[in-house]
Amino acid sequence: MAAGIEDGLSRVREGLERRTARLGERVGDHLAAFVGRPGKMLRPRYTLLLGAALGVEPGRCERAACAAELLHNASLLHDDCVDRAELRRGNPTPNGLFGNTAGILLGDMAFAEGLEEAFSVGEGAARALVGTAREMASGELQEEFLRGSLHVSVEGYFGIAARKTAALFEWAGEALSGLSPHPHRREDPPKLGRLTGVLLQVIDDIHDLTLSSEVAGKERGQDFLLGKLTLPCLLALEDERLRPRFLSLWERKPRDRSSIEELVRFLHEEGCLEGTRNRARALRAEMDPLLDALPVQEHVQALRSFEDALLSREF
Repeated sequence: MAAGIEDGLSRVREGLERRTARLGERVGDHLAAFVGRPGKMLRPRYTLLLGAALGVEPGRCERAACAAELLHNASLLHDDCVDRAELRRGNPTPNGLFGNTAGILLGDMAFAEGLEEAFSVGEGAARALVGTAREMASGELQEEFLRGSLHVSVEGYFGIAARKTAALFEWAGEALSGLSPHPHRREDPPKLGRLTGVLLQVIDDIHDLTLSSEVAGKERGQDFLLGKLTLPCLLALEDERLRPRFLSLWERKPRDRSSIEELVRFLHEEGCLEGTRNRARALRAEMDPLLDALPVQEHVQALRSFEDALLSREF
C-alpha cells in the first residue's frame, strides 16, 4: 500500500509539473512555478489514502489530489499577500519578490487550474470545489475581521478552522464518497475530512509557537505578531485565572521576539500548550468510528497511520 501511495503522489507531482510547464509558456517559468509548486503534500496524500479506503479508481483519486493541492496553493498565495509574508516553506513568496498584485493573480491562476483539474474528476466534484473555495474565503474573511480582537471564543475558533483549513479535506471526502462503488455512510468521509483539517490547524497553532523558523519555513510566532488568536491563546484568555497575565502580554507594544518568547513560556508553564494538544487528541479519537466504518478495511490502516502522524508531526 505504501508503495502504491508513493507512486500515486509521484504522478500527482508530475501532473502539477505539466500544469506549471503549460502556464510557463504564457507567463514565464519563474512565475508559473509558484502555481504548481508542491508543499508538504498532506492534502494529496490524504486524498489518495481516503480514496483507497473507499475503493475509488486510482486515476480519479490522483486528479482529485492534484485539484486539492492547486486550490491549497491558491489559498496560500492569497494568504501571503494578506499577511505580507516574505517566506513560505522556507522560500521567498511571490508577493515578496514581485508585489501583492502578482501574488494575487498567481493565486487566481492556481484556483483556475485546480477547478479545471476537478472537472476531470467529475462535474459534481468541480461544483463542490467552487463551494469549498467560498467556504475557505469565508473563513479567511472572518479571521481577518477578528485580527487584533479579543472577541473570539473557542467555539468560534473551531468554526473558522472548519472553513479555512478543513474545507479542502471535507471536499475530498465528499467527492470521493460519491465515486465509491461500495456501500457506506455517505456523510462519514466528509466528516472525517473536516476532523482531519481541524486537527491540522490545531497542530499548526502549536507549531506557530514552538517550531523554529528553519523547521516551520516561516517566522516563529507569526500569528501572535499579526494579532491572530490561536487556540493556546484562547485557552488562556477563557481561563479567569490566566486571563490578566495573557492580556498583559497581548496588549504589550510593540510585539517582538522577546514578547513571543515570554508568551511561549507562559503558555507552556500554565498548561495551555498541553491543553491544545489534548484538544488535538480528542479530535483524533473522534475519527476512529469513522475509520472503522470505511468499506475497504485493508486500506484503512494506512489512513489511520496518516491521522496518527498528523497528530504527532513536528514539521
